[in-house]
Amino acid sequence: MRNRTTFFLLAIAAFLANNAAAQSNTDVHSILLVRTGFRDGKAFTYHYVEGFQERGRWIYPDIGYIDFGETKQYREFFIGAGGAVIASKHFRFIEEGMIEQALGPASEHATYFIPWSFAPFNITPRLGGEIVYFPYLPLNKQGRIQHVLERAKVEYDFTHFKAGVGYGAYQFADGPWENKPFITTTLKAGAIGNFEFWLQRLPGNHAHLQVRYAKAFN
Repeated sequence: MRNRTTFFLLAIAAFLANNAAAQSNTDVHSILLVRTGFRDGKAFTYHYVEGFQERGRWIYPDIGYIDFGETKQYREFFIGAGGAVIASKHFRFIEEGMIEQALGPASEHATYFIPWSFAPFNITPRLGGEIVYFPYLPLNKQGRIQHVLERAKVEYDFTHFKAGVGYGAYQFADGPWENKPFITTTLKAGAIGNFEFWLQRLPGNHAHLQVRYAKAFN
């Protein structure tokens, strides 16, 4: 599975780079996201890769993959598209619709529709943040409704790096909400991309480190 994940990552990177190079419209931006996490500093908690293109106010295609845990008993592939509903100097609201397919022995092959909401904002030129929320809406009987507040964070830009605090939360079916506060630091590496580090507290007082990489191909 690690080889498949690596192949998927390279395929997305090649797709984005080739499409970005082929576009004469300067409004087109290709974005590559790669993320992973470590629980209590040891075991991998997830692997994530996503690639999408921003074409002015529109976003398409958007494709990605995520797996959970060392054994990868549960995996998801998704594809979607959307665009900016609101775009102003200090606030944007972006909405995408995604079809997600769960795979693996623990997945029961559930299929979901995911309305993905992203709201970045700037309070001042250096102080800003973003909110990402999405529910899993089942498209077959194997699926269970879920709610994910992936992040709600505020951070300050110190020119070469950013630092801030945030909060995440998750609810499965009718279960209780799981609270996941975190602190974050982002290293801005110019043409190489940005490296973001989360130190997060999971339920049960477990420490969770996330490493998030973002690269734009303009």
